[in-house]
Amino acid sequence: MLKVLISILLAAVFYFVLLVCYKIMGKREVNQLSTVDVVINILIANIAAGGIVEEEYWLDALGGVLVIVALQIVMAKLQLNKPKLRNMVEGDPSLIIKNGSIDYEELKKLRIDLDDFMMLLRGDGIVAPEDVQYGIIEKNGKLTIFEKKIPTKVFPLPLVVSGEIKTKALQGLGKDDQWLMKQLESHQFYRLEQIDYLFCEEHKLAIYTNQGIEKLTIK
Repeated sequence: MLKVLISILLAAVFYFVLLVCYKIMGKREVNQLSTVDVVINILIANIAAGGIVEEEYWLDALGGVLVIVALQIVMAKLQLNKPKLRNMVEGDPSLIIKNGSIDYEELKKLRIDLDDFMMLLRGDGIVAPEDVQYGIIEKNGKLTIFEKKIPTKVFPLPLVVSGEIKTKALQGLGKDDQWLMKQLESHQFYRLEQIDYLFCEEHKLAIYTNQGIEKLTIK
């Protein structure tokens, strides 16, 4: 009986500890979780479960949970301030389909089988890749589709994020870093660190900064 009561008490302790920890780490929907987030959540759950079942190790388990949560918080703050670190940990979105054509090399890099990819398309109600204007594998593995029947005039991937040029996105657009810098410099815009986001619209560059949105005509 005592053993049962101890297990119940430990379950309650870990329940409230995890509530506080996840409150501190921030809320994200399941489909927004990256691979790292999923692994961390599973690891925390396993350690907490071990502390509940093995009463003599509950303090070790609690310490382990707190250390992992602390490291996750520190890593999250570092990723906010260091875009390159964020890219190393989480990666970038990948442009898989452009104007109906599948990028098979990018699929190989992501280690996604063509049959599996076609299954993802069917899950979004797409029968043929030719119906897709842009298809993007997001950082969390989700497939985002822009259909040709509802075309977008904005290239879906940002070309600059937090002052860092996204070379892969530029390549998907058929451009390079030099082209982008030339466009910015022609409008006397020299400081990339001022840019939060930069998107390419039809004949324009849309720049998002702390001061608002500025649109530059592509020359």
